[in-house]
Amino acid sequence: MFGRTILFALALVAHAGNSQAVLLQIKPRIGDTLRMHLSQSVEMTGTTHDRGRDSTSGMTTSIEVFSRAIAEQWTSGGTLMQTITDSVQMTPASRASLDDLRRRALQGKNVWLRVSPDGAMEVVHDSDPSSELQQTFGGMPAMLARQPVKVGERWTREMQIPLSGDPGAMGSVKATFRLDSLGRNGDIAFVSLHGTMSRANSASAQREPGGYTTSGTLIGTIQIDRRLGWITDSRSSIIVRSTIASAPGRKGEPPRSPMEVRTKITQWIRAMRAR
Repeated sequence: MFGRTILFALALVAHAGNSQAVLLQIKPRIGDTLRMHLSQSVEMTGTTHDRGRDSTSGMTTSIEVFSRAIAEQWTSGGTLMQTITDSVQMTPASRASLDDLRRRALQGKNVWLRVSPDGAMEVVHDSDPSSELQQTFGGMPAMLARQPVKVGERWTREMQIPLSGDPGAMGSVKATFRLDSLGRNGDIAFVSLHGTMSRANSASAQREPGGYTTSGTLIGTIQIDRRLGWITDSRSSIIVRSTIASAPGRKGEPPRSPMEVRTKITQWIRAMRAR
């Protein structure tokens, strides 16, 4: 009987913890150094239909980045962070390849970021405005709820992001986040996300020679250490399907079929406080 009473009391405490609203914030302590490990793979497949036959080609690339982020100062817009890229590994890569040149440019890079409590990032200082890090972090949107949320509660974010490989083109993203559970006495928050993406100006792009339309889906999970004030585990998978219109052929030639491109981006980011 006594054992059942203890179990019942523990169940009540757990239920009370899960029913409490918690504030999810990115706010590391000043002076903390966070070690981060990014693993990303991109699988791209292109298919063309010509005279009843399909022609398919594919390519897979991957990148691993080891870096450090040092919390330097709190500001009204968020935490000012110094990020240092320690090493970059790309596959495939050769000494003469463009990827290797990009890897060398990234390695040893020192960039200052401002990270807002809701997860938005912006580059505040980088000697190269066209660098890879500028394109990656320059307009990373907010993803956390600005108000406290309970377990099971959802929130939605709508944003526009630049599409890589197409200067000036924007992608429209709508993502729904859910606080799935809390662990370690509420210190760890587990969040899942589902979303869709489309090319913001797809209607005009379809009418342009060589233009294309884009649509995609994304799923992922986020683990937030509320004591550390940082995302310690983030996994996402994005599948993008694009239809690229062919340029008009010569007069009298039959119209060429568009190319269908499928891109799958898988990303895993891990972080921990440096000892």
